[in-house]
Amino acid sequence: MAAILVDKLIATPGAAPEEGYDPVSQAGYSQWRVGDEARFSVIVSEDYRKGSDYFLSLRESSPSASAKHGWQVATSLLRCGLHATNEQTAYQTFSCEFSADTTPNQLTSRKFAVTGSVSPGIVAGLPVQAQDILSFRLTRVSASVDEDPEPIRIFGIALEVYTDSTRRSACAGRVGKIIDAVRDLFNESTAGFLSDDFILRGINRCQQDLAQEDYWRTESCIPCVAGSYRVNLMTAIPNYQRLHQVYFNGQCFPMTPLGSFSEFEELRTGANVSGQPECYVVQNDSLFVWPTASADLASGFCVYHSYLPDDLTCSDVNPNPPLPRAHDILFVYYVLREAFLRDRHAPGADVKFQEYSVLYEREKQKLLGEATQTNLKVRSYR
Repeated sequence: MAAILVDKLIATPGAAPEEGYDPVSQAGYSQWRVGDEARFSVIVSEDYRKGSDYFLSLRESSPSASAKHGWQVATSLLRCGLHATNEQTAYQTFSCEFSADTTPNQLTSRKFAVTGSVSPGIVAGLPVQAQDILSFRLTRVSASVDEDPEPIRIFGIALEVYTDSTRRSACAGRVGKIIDAVRDLFNESTAGFLSDDFILRGINRCQQDLAQEDYWRTESCIPCVAGSYRVNLMTAIPNYQRLHQVYFNGQCFPMTPLGSFSEFEELRTGANVSGQPECYVVQNDSLFVWPTASADLASGFCVYHSYLPDDLTCSDVNPNPPLPRAHDILFVYYVLREAFLRDRHAPGADVKFQEYSVLYEREKQKLLGEATQTNLKVRSYR
């Protein structure tokens, strides 16, 4: 955990804590009575570990023995482009209660979370990310019972948070970790031969390869037009990869796939009728059905299909592959395979290319095997 020392408190419109010095150690402190409050702010660092919470650490003492006191922290998040001023920023409040040490004036450490009351790393519905400004308003509040009548002295305030200290890539999310893993195995600590852009392009080519294996599947409902036997799939489902089953509106059983487009042509020529579509064939980018529907329907066909996810990026927009985290090594092996192909004239590059090709195919089959089992179970309930 990294510690961020807070050496400056900002006054608020309320009562402010007094400052003083310990007569023995000459250490400075702030002295807090019930109702005293002050603010401080920090900028979230680039190595902040996403999804982790900030903890407020206090070094405090009281002249009372075993008496209770409470603290309240109002945490707000300010992000460029979202809020004009701090007053417009939504915030969350965190409260806790402590008992003074049994020995008066004993220095005691306290620590409690000041983000993530609902989910880790979240403030007022927004995930904390690098370059955000976190503002904290610390207030001493009354305890539920046995309130300490004396002021609490705070000798040190710090924020503690988990960071990815070994992270080298500036890319966000799991993409950044994949890039770091590629460089570790390629034995390249900086972006000398393998740039972030090269690795990112390889990651997205790997995603395309998995899509061609029908890894990602879903159902999409698309409209049908009365009397029309053709539906342009690229228009209706822009990211579709391969069509697996088609259901007509309200029907329990899938439509029958035809063996060829010529078979569809024979049916359409022999009986050009409308009603409930029963058969289909896919030709190029279009779905052809027979017979044609007798009425317009907004959700005429329910199509079960594989698809290609959106490209992954280095930014906070879509930086995490849409597959289980444990399989991220797939992207690492794929990119290393391409890296040694790019460096194919170097001694031993052909051997490393073959090695990572085998590793990639092995890991891919593990992933596809799990996906096949899941898809079979899902479709069996139709």
